[in-house]
Amino acid sequence: MRILSRAVTASVVLLLASMVTAGEFKAYPGAKLDDKATREGTGTVYTTADSFEKVAAFYKGVGTEYMMPRASGTSGKPKKRGAYDLWEAYFILDGVKDLAGSKLWAKVQRPALGLYKEDLSSGQVRDVTVIVLAKKP
Repeated sequence: MRILSRAVTASVVLLLASMVTAGEFKAYPGAKLDDKATREGTGTVYTTADSFEKVAAFYKGVGTEYMMPRASGTSGKPKKRGAYDLWEAYFILDGVKDLAGSKLWAKVQRPALGLYKEDLSSGQVRDVTVIVLAKKP
């Protein structure tokens, strides 16, 4: 009986640990799923009119910021893209240490450059904050 109790306890602990480390995506409140950008891109895309700072602060609260080389991050300076300041930050949502090992991470960017395929050829820049969810099996 004691061995069975320990086995059940160990199973419950392992189950809870896997739930904690598995990660979960929480959409930024008020962000809208952009079906067209999602179909055309490599991840699930949400957009919001809220500032980069506000959206990045939200994801910093639910994940760990990953400092991508040459990205502004939440505390750096934006990159210049023509006449625009490009802000971008990456957030790991499943508790691993880097993007390569992560199965759930998000990129937050403002403004939207190349949100749709036609934007790439026309150079269209959209004044929205974009959240791209990358999810690996």
